[in-house]
Amino acid sequence: MQISVKRTGGFAGLSENVATVNTAKLNAAAAQQVEQMIQGISFFDLPAAVSGGTIGADLFHYEITVTEGGRQKTVAFDDDHSPETAPLRRLVDSLMQMA
Repeated sequence: MQISVKRTGGFAGLSENVATVNTAKLNAAAAQQVEQMIQGISFFDLPAAVSGGTIGADLFHYEITVTEGGRQKTVAFDDDHSPETAPLRRLVDSLMQMA
């Protein structure tokens, strides 16, 4: 499973790749943790954009792309600290620590 995270926005309006993780290159425990997080939030069933409804000009915007086997999905969200985006934020935090 290949996962990449792109972050844009914030006060400076930067665009950067903040994490790229290939579970095949992780130790077994870390790979299992990432794969369970992806499955736990039903990543491939999420809409293309998840919103908590908060509007803000300086929020970070994230795009998470997961490739597994023959399928690929990108899910975008704004870091608005809402309950709707919390699982995606936890995923991003974990991936950034591993990257």
